[in-house]
Amino acid sequence: MWKRNLVRGLALVTLVGVLSGCGANSQSSASKSSSSSAKTTKTQTKRQRLISELPKDVKSTDADLVVVNKWNKRSEMSFSKSSVNGIDVRTSIVKPLEAFMAGAKKAGYPATIVSGYRSVAYQKEVWSQSIQTYENEGKSAKEALKLTKEYVAVPRGSEHETGLAADIMNTHWYNTHGNQLLSSSDKNKGQQWLIKHAPDYGFVLRFTKSGTKSTGIDYESWHFRYVGKKSAQFMTKHNLTLEQYVSLLKAREKAAK
Repeated sequence: MWKRNLVRGLALVTLVGVLSGCGANSQSSASKSSSSSAKTTKTQTKRQRLISELPKDVKSTDADLVVVNKWNKRSEMSFSKSSVNGIDVRTSIVKPLEAFMAGAKKAGYPATIVSGYRSVAYQKEVWSQSIQTYENEGKSAKEALKLTKEYVAVPRGSEHETGLAADIMNTHWYNTHGNQLLSSSDKNKGQQWLIKHAPDYGFVLRFTKSGTKSTGIDYESWHFRYVGKKSAQFMTKHNLTLEQYVSLLKAREKAAK
């Protein structure tokens, strides 16, 4: 009899333990679900706040905000082009670009415009040359393609095709580093000035350290994009990429319908 009672007692203890465990797991799952829900709500609230603070007279369809990347490819775009320091850009950004360069020079940090507008055909050449360069260094075709994708936009998916982008480097740094475009240039005070003051002239650093996922391009301390002063200041203040900013504008426009 005592054995039977012992077995029954152990069974009850086990059952209580199992039930207690289920209760704990249930509470844990509920806690995780609640935490996830709170996080989602917080994200939504932040997005709604950003939408409410967007510049009033800016639209997602504005010419200065055209999004071109590997997910949004464009055929050759048609617009008026002009030259700034021997580099072609869209005519509409000549004045702000010249003012940006003049501002850098006045601050004691003369800058060089390395690259501006590129046709789709030229971007194809840049793409192919990049792959060939890596292969010449001993990289396999697969490795060369992977490395090229990190820093070179695919043809028809390059910002340079918009005429609104320019690669700009502190002249001294650029000249003393083999005329290379390197992210490490941001350690230079002149490049830091360009990054910090770009919004004052309507430009943003297009490919930021935190924006790689939405842009598809790794960090570039030299690639500036004109978006207009109001947009540039808002994007910089809230650390937004152009993709994220335009998404917010579209959400506002959709809600207004």
